[in-house]
Amino acid sequence: MRATSTGGPRAGILAVGLVAVAVAVAVMLVVTLATNSTAGLLGDLDIYRGAVNTALAGQDLYSYTYVHPTIHGLGFTYPPFAALVLVPFALLDPVLAKVIWTALTFVVTVGCIFLLVRTSGRGVVAGAPSGTHRAAWVAGLSIPVMLSYPFLHNLIVGQVSLFVIALALFDHLLPRRWQGSLVGIAAAIKLTPLVFLPYYLLTRQWRQAAVCTGAFVGATGLAWLVLPAASVSYWTNLLWQTGRVGRTDSTVNKSLLGLLGRQLPDGVPTTLVWLAVAAAVAVLAYWRAARHLRDGSPLAAALAVGALSVAVSPISWPHHQLWLVLAACWYVLLGGRTATLVGAALFVVFLGYPWFDDYPAGTVGTLLGIGVELPALAVLLVLGVGLLPGRRVSPAPDLATGVETAR
Repeated sequence: MRATSTGGPRAGILAVGLVAVAVAVAVMLVVTLATNSTAGLLGDLDIYRGAVNTALAGQDLYSYTYVHPTIHGLGFTYPPFAALVLVPFALLDPVLAKVIWTALTFVVTVGCIFLLVRTSGRGVVAGAPSGTHRAAWVAGLSIPVMLSYPFLHNLIVGQVSLFVIALALFDHLLPRRWQGSLVGIAAAIKLTPLVFLPYYLLTRQWRQAAVCTGAFVGATGLAWLVLPAASVSYWTNLLWQTGRVGRTDSTVNKSLLGLLGRQLPDGVPTTLVWLAVAAAVAVLAYWRAARHLRDGSPLAAALAVGALSVAVSPISWPHHQLWLVLAACWYVLLGGRTATLVGAALFVVFLGYPWFDDYPAGTVGTLLGIGVELPALAVLLVLGVGLLPGRRVSPAPDLATGVETAR
């Protein structure tokens, strides 16, 4: 942890100003959502609620189809345990459910940024934490995060991705005997956090691997008891129907498979090429994560594995890339020329709204075509540079004891 200058009264003024701007941005976004009559706002939350209420009525969880004026055939695509977690929102009044979901989205975002600030050592003055400095950093980073396309996409469609990311990001702060449990629960909600399991095994974190597996199996087993028919349907059939999630070649899909599908000529075995590229990226990501763990930063390791989940998933929608937006915050917090440049470059990529639209095949020009692929390539920048360029970070204290733990 390094000390920073106090800055005197000017630090307080800066903190108040940044907090005011961040609050103003959040209010602007909420007002825009509340006054927008466009169909489909918080549509994913509507899907969650509709599917869960269908299951509560005794019908098939996966038979629900979302009614939308332009998009057809959307239904519930997550494991059955996710439906159990979402029951409270299904039982609430629709408007109240959306208000609470939106509020939680902002709260969890700020919580994730606070974790990054706290772990990086920013906001520590003369060896002690400074609430003023931390508030300034959290608010200052919240502004570009809230204006980034991945966050806006998560907010507008009412996605669960941010909450799943937060579970995996905070897991290492649990007491040692419980580490891995939040990742296992996150994976039972949305399968992508399973990429953490090989990381645990490769870094010989046997307890975390066992706890993660146990939490995943336990949550999945609970769902099997409560929703047996839906569980059989999902794990034996629907899991393999990737078309239910969306088109892999859509320009909105920012996974490596999406990039390759758009760039490789017809006749090239895209799936085989993707498997080879994904394997190479996975090796790089796990190597980076292992090094970051040895360097005393389980948080940097978690960000590396999270970035891998964005890359190797067959479909990665913009809200999945919140992992990389948080990585951009981390680089800015680390400071130094390399880290600052990488963080700034990532923010530029994620503030490029036109790059995330869905364009019909053959309608994308050269410059726009390059921009469309930058978000998919961003993960290679993160893993190529690493999450600790030229730095070591002191381990975060255990939440239960307040004692720093090296793992």
